[in-house]
Amino acid sequence: MQSGGGLVKKKKKNNEAELDITPMIDVTFLLLIFFMVTSTMQGTPDRDIPPASSGMNTNAGGFAEITISAPSSPGGDGEILLDGNPVSLDQLKADLIQRTAAGELKVMIYAERDVKSGFIGEVEQVIGEVAGDTETEIPMSYAVRDRR
Repeated sequence: MQSGGGLVKKKKKNNEAELDITPMIDVTFLLLIFFMVTSTMQGTPDRDIPPASSGMNTNAGGFAEITISAPSSPGGDGEILLDGNPVSLDQLKADLIQRTAAGELKVMIYAERDVKSGFIGEVEQVIGEVAGDTETEIPMSYAVRDRR
């Protein structure tokens, strides 16, 4: 009996060809970059947008227009205009109470882009106090107005 002298298996060599696709990926990206750089960008054509046929004009009657302007100096308070007239928060509250007593009141708040949201919140709080004091609902609409 032979010990360890059996048949020896030979390992088969893997003769399959390997395909390295790295250069093809490089060429693909180079072509992509080439076409992106050499192509000309076309802008979107100007379009004539028809005017709105429905909806409510924000300047319609019955609105109290409150304009909140940005402060002219950093750290300063902005200015509150009620229908174009400068008012303080207390004057705003008194005027809105008078208007609510005269009939239904709707408020349109215009704010410049640089106005801090906290200042707009103070105006909203005054409107909420007027609604609570007069036990009425005051609808509010908002818009951004650019400095003129």
